[in-house]
Amino acid sequence: MGTMFAAEAKTRVEMHAIEHATQRLIQRYAGRHEPGVVRQTVEQVTDLYATAEVYAFVPVLIERDARRILDEPVA
Repeated sequence: MGTMFAAEAKTRVEMHAIEHATQRLIQRYAGRHEPGVVRQTVEQVTDLYATAEVYAFVPVLIERDARRILDEPVA
């Protein structure tokens, strides 16, 4: 497998994992936050990890951080 192909495959797997986490969060917060708010939160948290050197657990960290933000009381 070429380096370029491996990097693209890794990116697709990561994107799929983040999308899966987003769907779980949308379901979890259905009565509390609109899907657009959940997606925006995930995107903001994802940006925080854009420069991570080790990316294997980033989708899990993104979901955890988004949950923490979405669990905050709504003003």
